[in-house]
Amino acid sequence: MRLLDIARSAYVGSPVGLRRSIAPLMAMVPTSLKYGRAYRTWRSNVARSVQDADFVDAERRRAFAELLAIASKSPFYRGILGGTAPEPEDISRLPVLTKEDLVRAGTSALAVPRSALDAGNTSGSNGEAPFGFYLDRDRSVREIAFIHHVWSRCGFKAGEPRAMLRDAYLYDRKGFIHEWEAALGELRLSVFPMTPQDMDLYLDLIDQRGIRYLHGFPSAMEMLARHMLATGRRLRLPLKGVFPISEPIFAHQRETIRTAFGDVAIQPFYGMSEKAIFAGEVEGEPDTYECEPLYGIAELVDNAGVPITEPGREGRLIGTSFITRGMPFIRYDTEDRATLVRTATRENCWRMRVSNITPRRKPAWLVDRDGRRIVSTDFTPSDPAFFEGIKEFQFYQDTPGVCVMKYVPSESGTAEQALEIVVALQRKAGDAIRFEPKKVDTLVASKNGKRPFIDQRLSV
Repeated sequence: MRLLDIARSAYVGSPVGLRRSIAPLMAMVPTSLKYGRAYRTWRSNVARSVQDADFVDAERRRAFAELLAIASKSPFYRGILGGTAPEPEDISRLPVLTKEDLVRAGTSALAVPRSALDAGNTSGSNGEAPFGFYLDRDRSVREIAFIHHVWSRCGFKAGEPRAMLRDAYLYDRKGFIHEWEAALGELRLSVFPMTPQDMDLYLDLIDQRGIRYLHGFPSAMEMLARHMLATGRRLRLPLKGVFPISEPIFAHQRETIRTAFGDVAIQPFYGMSEKAIFAGEVEGEPDTYECEPLYGIAELVDNAGVPITEPGREGRLIGTSFITRGMPFIRYDTEDRATLVRTATRENCWRMRVSNITPRRKPAWLVDRDGRRIVSTDFTPSDPAFFEGIKEFQFYQDTPGVCVMKYVPSESGTAEQALEIVVALQRKAGDAIRFEPKKVDTLVASKNGKRPFIDQRLSV
C-alpha cells in the first residue's frame, strides 16, 4: 500500500504534460483506491483521537519513539540526542532547532538517503531566501487525512469536487486561467488578474459542474465574493463549505464571503510546508486553533525557549513532526507566533489550543508611532458595506505611525468612498497611526498570487 501512497504524491507533483496524459485514466480510478487503506486508517485514528486519551497517549509515545530511532541514523541528530530517548513529556530537554541550524547541518540532517525523499522549500517571502528541506514521498496520504478531517465538519467527503483559487498562473503559463483536473476533482482557477470577465467565467464553471466547495486564498475568495455582491450574481447551488489556505482569514473577509455565498461553513486550518504542526480552527471560535496530537507534538515557548503554560501569553510555535521522518523535524522553530488558549493535557487528549497565529513573514499587525504593534483587524469592521466602492484594498507600511491604504476601486467606486473609509479608520486609530489613501491599478502580490492583507516593510 505504501507504493500507492507514493504514487498519489507522485501524480500531484508530476510534470504538467505527463499529468495531462494520464489524467483520464486516473479519473477512472475508484475513490476507494485513490484514498486507500492507509488513508482510511488515518482518518479513523484522527477521529478517535478527539476523545480517546489512552489511544492518543499510546500513539504519541509510539510515534515519538519511532521518530527518535529514525533520527538517530542521522549524524546531525545523533549528536543532539546523544543516545537518549526521552518520552513526549520530556521533549523540552531537547534543543529548539531553527532553519539556520538545519541549513548548516545540510545532508547530515537526513536519516535516509536523499534519493528516497522529495525536495521542498518555503516560499522565501518578504525577500528572504527560501528554506530547502526534504519530505517523505508517501506523506501526502497522511497529510490529506488531517485536512479532510477538518473539512468533513461541513459534510465534505473524499473525492467531492472543489473549485480552487490558489495559483497566479496555472502551470506557469500566463493567460491560462482555468482547468478541470478530473483525477483530483479540482476546478483550478487562476487568482491573477481576476478581471470581472474572469470572475463571471469562474462562476459559470462552478455552476456547470455543480460544485459545492470553494478552496483557496482568502484574498482571492474575497474578491470573488465582492464581485458577486457588486453584480448581484448568485450560484445555482449554494456552497456547503469554504476552505481558506495559506493566508490568514480576517473577520471582514469571513463576512464578505458569507454575505455573497450565504451562511456557509468556513473551515480554515493551520499548517506549513515543513509538515511540523497541523491545527484546525475550533468550531464557533474564529481564529482559535486546536493542534492535532497524532500529527506531531506542538509547543508554545517564550523567547528563551521556556514552555508557556499561562493562557493569554504569546510565544513561538515549535513543532515535532510524526508525518515525515526522512529529514526529521524535532522541536523545529516554525518562526510563527501565537497566544496560548490552553495547554495540552491528558484531559483534552493532548490538543493544545492557540489563537492569533501570526506568521513572522506575513505580519498581521501595524506599528504605531511609538513602535508598538497593533493588530490590524482592530480597525477593520466585518460589515462588507464598510468597503463599498472598493474592489480590493491592502495596508502598506514602511514608517512607524503611518499606514497607506492602497485600493483598487470597483467599476463604480469613487475617491470619495475611499476617503470615507480612511476617515473611519482614522477615527478608530486616533493619534496612534495616520492613514493615507492611495489609488492603484493592482495590489502587490507574491509570485503565486497571494495578496497579503498587510504589506509590512518594517523590521519588527
